[in-house]
Amino acid sequence: MRIISGERRGARLLAPKGTGTRPTRGRVKEALFNILSGHQFINIIRQRIVIDAFAGSGALGLEALSRGAALSIFIENDHKAIKTLEQNIRKLDYQQRARIIKADACTTDIPATGEAGLVIMDPPYELNLANRCMETLKKGGWIGEDTIMILEHGSSKEPDHPPWLECFKIQKYGATCLFFYRKKTDRN
Repeated sequence: MRIISGERRGARLLAPKGTGTRPTRGRVKEALFNILSGHQFINIIRQRIVIDAFAGSGALGLEALSRGAALSIFIENDHKAIKTLEQNIRKLDYQQRARIIKADACTTDIPATGEAGLVIMDPPYELNLANRCMETLKKGGWIGEDTIMILEHGSSKEPDHPPWLECFKIQKYGATCLFFYRKKTDRN
């Protein structure tokens, strides 16, 4: 795994040992950040808070930091993954712009320090955790009117999401899909 672009381009990242985590494939990560570099998403990363839920090695949140995020918040509860994540943060010298919340992304009650521009979620596909995570982050005050939430999920079916969100984009990459969500707005 490597950082694809930005100030730490090419830096190698460590991956947690074992099968407890499933890192985002390089092709999917590159496609995701290519999409996020487009005009439609121009202001969701630079100088904003990015949340990497179910963070694992932190590859997605670290990529956002390399591309100019003000702060990446990593939510992870696996001890091996947290150790690897801490090593990756130190290796890239992002200690001042990274915060690890050692908790379950579906139940953490950490109140927001500001609204996130981007939330990236990569939960275990088979456990259907995204809906609960989205609700928890909203309750904590992390989700604003312009927050974009992206869920990496298996492509077999669209996952459940809260009724206050709309899925406005789906990108398929083999057995993986990226689902893009934003808050619904009144269009009356």
